[in-house]
Amino acid sequence: MKKYSFLLFSALLIHQIITAQPAVIAAINNYSQQNKGAIINEFTDFLTIPNVAADTAGQHKTAAFIMAMMAKRGIEKVQFLNANTANVPPAIFGEVMVPGATQTLIFYAHYDGQPVNAAQWDKSLSPFIPKLFTGAIDKSGSNISFPADGNYNNDWRIYARSASDDKAGVAAILNAYDAIKKSGLTPNCNIKFFFEGEEEAGSVHLNEILEKYQSLLQSDLWIICDGPIHQSGKKQIVFGVRGDTHLDLTVYASKRPLHSGHYGNWAPNPAMMLVKLLSSMKNDDGRVTVKGFYDDVIPLSAIEKKR
Repeated sequence: MKKYSFLLFSALLIHQIITAQPAVIAAINNYSQQNKGAIINEFTDFLTIPNVAADTAGQHKTAAFIMAMMAKRGIEKVQFLNANTANVPPAIFGEVMVPGATQTLIFYAHYDGQPVNAAQWDKSLSPFIPKLFTGAIDKSGSNISFPADGNYNNDWRIYARSASDDKAGVAAILNAYDAIKKSGLTPNCNIKFFFEGEEEAGSVHLNEILEKYQSLLQSDLWIICDGPIHQSGKKQIVFGVRGDTHLDLTVYASKRPLHSGHYGNWAPNPAMMLVKLLSSMKNDDGRVTVKGFYDDVIPLSAIEKKR
């Protein structure tokens, strides 16, 4: 299943080998093949836990499940990272410190999911009851039973809420570490794990958590495991994060409709004012024209461009 290519890729990143040695690839592939059944069983158990951001009880059950996954793998310092604001889903942290390592990677994924509207789900599906299909539903995939022998075809699909976005990211990261550890390989860098519980709600309190635990979260690089697969199906590394900014903009104009015969062409039109403002913020090449926008952007290094 597609999750395994991500597992392999994550394991190679953890091992800090992008151009991986054949022996490393073979060891990780061998582990994933031999443990498919156990990996999928754990994953489907994970998918049965409601994880909508507004469901506090479900979020805490999901977080507790992840902490148990981490503890089972021998990850150290597993703990909740709580925001200063009360009743906020915690982030989950853990680390593996490697003797002699000089670099630290943090792997990020989020464990919350989009709100559920049961009416938008096919009658044969339920958001938190994972089901296995022979392929994508929109390409005539049919529902089959999960195989008792643990043999899975790479084209099969599991349908459930957050099966891809982003419980698959959590599972792949942790199983990648498992593959490294149980294959007798040693990471070349320290590894930290950071699983957020509020991403689908806008990560409103993420900054609080990052500032509160900045010493614990010191690292050289964050690997964000949350994004769509490339259209070609090939694995990819994207340097940098697009980012986004939320703001409320109020435009003041007339408090009532104005007759065009009396006010047309000279009374300020709020819609036109907004259009002009937005059009002035980017040029025809897509470059942002806001003064100072690029001042803190760090150019790609030679090795990043090479990769």
